[in-house]
Amino acid sequence: MIVRLLSTHAHLAPTRTPGCERRVTPVATTLCTLLLAFAAACGGGGSHGDSYARGTQVQEACCERAPGRDACLQQIVRISDKTVAGSPVNQSTFACVVDHFSCDPASGHATKASAQAQLECIQDLQVSAR
Repeated sequence: MIVRLLSTHAHLAPTRTPGCERRVTPVATTLCTLLLAFAAACGGGGSHGDSYARGTQVQEACCERAPGRDACLQQIVRISDKTVAGSPVNQSTFACVVDHFSCDPASGHATKASAQAQLECIQDLQVSAR
């Protein structure tokens, strides 16, 4: 669900104003810290500042544990153009995924609450641009 949302609305998310910080809940901070530690342990330390790469990694890790693994992995949004993947709009959008992703191992996708939190984060990005 959030994957389709990201592919449909990723272009609408604005860049963050320098010096402005995004709200982060303690749970999201803990989750993000754990995911970064996991990525570093698996050799992913080179993508520290790349929220697209981290967002993709957390979704892949969730799919790996799910029934229908291959179909789940195919549904993840992939951006083949590194310039587009690294754009401020995509980085901001995927930062919402990283900060709010919680895996439902039964489906291999984000939990409903997690998907809702990601959506609200992306919508907040859009509202702050107005």
